[in-house]
Amino acid sequence: MQFFKKFLKDLGLQREVVEALPYAVVGGAWESSLISPITASQVLLSHIVPHGQQLKILFLRIWTQESAGAIFSIQQSNPAAAGATGTVEAYPVVGSVPSGTRDWPMLEAAGAEVLHGTLEQPIHVLEGSVDFKLHWTPTPCTAARYSLTWWGVEKIPEP
Repeated sequence: MQFFKKFLKDLGLQREVVEALPYAVVGGAWESSLISPITASQVLLSHIVPHGQQLKILFLRIWTQESAGAIFSIQQSNPAAAGATGTVEAYPVVGSVPSGTRDWPMLEAAGAEVLHGTLEQPIHVLEGSVDFKLHWTPTPCTAARYSLTWWGVEKIPEP
């Protein structure tokens, strides 16, 4: 029996390292329909990146049955003080990216979109508190089904 390991050049460490996922694989999934239309936005999933770590999103899938489509968003908020995120502490964040919306995944009609990333080219790199939201579109979000699924890895950033 033979095992093959794929090695990659790590430009930060200036050496070859084994290509492997870090141990902290995280993710979430939400699928539902809305009983009453939303008027602005609704948080579907939240995730708090632990203190001193970064989240690399490697997979993101959104879909809807709504004929007018749907607008989702990924928002990062950096806590301003310790204790601002509840039981998991995210303060201080590692980088200097300001709070705000990082992406607006949008479906112009009923359907799905799937995004794939890699460790070297993730879909997004986030810190702090991350909210995945569904937004009111020109037509209010209705009882049609909506879904958002994501997964990624968390680790201390490489030097």
